[in-house]
Amino acid sequence: MQTQFVALALLCAALPCAAQQGNLSDWPKLIKNKDADGARTLCTPFEDSKVLSEQVEAEKCLANVALMGADAVRTEKEENGQFVIFDEYIPEAVDESLRHLNRGLQLAPQDLSIHQGRLHVLEISRRYSAMARALDESCTIYQGKEVPKVWLDYPSELSDRQQYEAALELTRVLDRHYPNNSDIIANTGAFLIMEGKLADAVPYLQKAVELAPNDSINAWDLGRVYDYLDRDSLADQWYQKALGLDTDLEERKHEWCVYAGFIEVKLKDRARACALEKQNCPADQQPACAPPANSPSSPPKSQ
Repeated sequence: MQTQFVALALLCAALPCAAQQGNLSDWPKLIKNKDADGARTLCTPFEDSKVLSEQVEAEKCLANVALMGADAVRTEKEENGQFVIFDEYIPEAVDESLRHLNRGLQLAPQDLSIHQGRLHVLEISRRYSAMARALDESCTIYQGKEVPKVWLDYPSELSDRQQYEAALELTRVLDRHYPNNSDIIANTGAFLIMEGKLADAVPYLQKAVELAPNDSINAWDLGRVYDYLDRDSLADQWYQKALGLDTDLEERKHEWCVYAGFIEVKLKDRARACALEKQNCPADQQPACAPPANSPSSPPKSQ
């Protein structure tokens, strides 16, 4: 397993690099080639460089080196009794990598790649509470124009890992730093849905559509949660709102297919549902067009 999280290294040709120390800009190539010893030998002397940018690059390099060859496998037993295997790094290697990244941030607090690297290391090592604390610190320190968009991938990645509570912890951090951001608020509602906390999700999604009334995803998610809660009139309203906003033809066909299922099951209108399914759903996904289960598909044969 290979971790890459750094930005492009500074070219040594633009820096007063000592010839006997080697070319500092070579370290990403050494990492890519899995030459841990070569990267460590190259980068370690630059930790004491009198040039700040060289010190920063050295810390990035050594943070990567610390994780090389430190792969570990862990098994966990889930509630259903099944065992799941996780790839991760041994704790000592993670600690060493984080020490270098934290020193890098002390030297260059506006280097986004180090903030991202620290979050990534904490994520892959499953230190989710520490990840939330690191994100809080990064939101406080980093002032680049990319925020808050640059942070939004991390809760989503945790959600993809089915770590919904950890994802929610990150969105709460983001909400404190960037209040009234529709993406952050909508993500909070979406993660609550994934956790099964449907009623809790509603006010977040309501606020998201208020802040971004032309966002089709937010409108769709609000329709979905109303559907799950059997609030059919509101679900129908927001489904139609979302379908009117979505401009992606292929995605819209899928949504129309889902909406057709809602019309059949919740609104009990098989004819309308069938018409929508014929327009938008694959031939094998048109249940409203199939004969009712209690009706024969063809007349019985005579004896």
